Amino acid sequence: MKKTPKKKSSSKIRFQHAVTELPSNNDVMEKYVNENRIKINNNILDSIEYAMKKKLSAIELFSFKNSNFVVVLHKKDFKETLENIYEYSVEKEKFEVCVRVKKMISSIDKFGLVFNLKKT
Repeated sequence: MKKTPKKKSSSKIRFQHAVTELPSNNDVMEKYVNENRIKINNNILDSIEYAMKKKLSAIELFSFKNSNFVVVLHKKDFKETLENIYEYSVEKEKFEVCVRVKKMISSIDKFGLVFNLKKT
C-alpha cells in the first residue's frame, strides 16, 4: 500500500511593510516626529525586520505628504539605525524594544559573518 505524502503545512509568516507618511513642512514634521518617536521607531523596526526576512537590499521608510520624495534605508545602514533606536529606547526605558533590537543586531552580525566566510 502506497502512502500519500504529507502536505506541507502552510506556516509561512506574512510580513507587512508600511511606509510612514511624514508632514512635508519642516516645523510640523519636527513636532510630529518628537511626539510620535516611539511609534516611528516601531515602524522602522518592523520595516527592517521585513527587509531582513525578505532579504531586501533596501527598504522605504518614509514618504512626505504632497511630495514624491521618499526616504530609503539601505541594508548597510540597518545596524547603525538599530543601534540609534536602541540608545533612544534605553534612555526612555523601553526595555522590551531594547530586547527586540538586540536580537535583530545579533542576527545581522551572525549573517554578516556567514556572508564574509562564504566570500573568502
